[in-house]
Amino acid sequence: MKALFAMDLMNNKTVRLQKGDFEKVTVYSDNPLDKIDEMIQRGAHDFHIIDLDGARTGQRTHHELIKRMRHKIEGYMEVGGGIRGEEDIGYYSESGLDGIIVGTRALEDDTFFKKLSRFKNIVLGLDLLNGVPMVRGWKTAVNKNIQQVLEESERIGIMAILSTSISRDGMLVGPDYEGLKNILSMTKIPIIASGGVTHIDDVKRLKDMGAWAVILGKAVYEGLIKIEEAVKYAD
Repeated sequence: MKALFAMDLMNNKTVRLQKGDFEKVTVYSDNPLDKIDEMIQRGAHDFHIIDLDGARTGQRTHHELIKRMRHKIEGYMEVGGGIRGEEDIGYYSESGLDGIIVGTRALEDDTFFKKLSRFKNIVLGLDLLNGVPMVRGWKTAVNKNIQQVLEESERIGIMAILSTSISRDGMLVGPDYEGLKNILSMTKIPIIASGGVTHIDDVKRLKDMGAWAVILGKAVYEGLIKIEEAVKYAD
């Protein structure tokens, strides 16, 4: 299992949001590149980077900064936020990103979703609120259920599914184990677990469940999970 250390970018700073609320922001660093260096020195190898300004505006914003991060990060690196078209996917692919997270447009535009079959590095963002797939910054429900999304993803050849529990994201209340167990039983696509990871025992349990990767965000920034501990469970 991969331990993906999260970094959310807003106004060129490292931040975290509560439940995706742009009004509830905590700034953890004014220099994201220095923060990446610090995390790497402590043992972090793989990263999950989100361009929050891009997610909010629908246009990639921190792409140059993310490109510079790629030069520092030797392991797996995925990016999300503001990726709305094939041009964005092409840009990040050429920049050396291993995983490119696509959410809103793929779930709203079937034609675009099918075109993703030509790429081999697509991570589908499946953001769930009480079991319902949500888009547009977690504000709008999609007219598809989880099973339909997973079946379409298998046909298209999606590399991995990033399953986020919206109600738990940034809240330090533990993962949605039942929801993840359900998704893992429904597909052979690798699952990235996100939302609520609070203690090192959560990391161990998710690995035992068969998650392909786990997102480690607020718990690391708040010191509840040490990077040095988390990487012991990483492949």
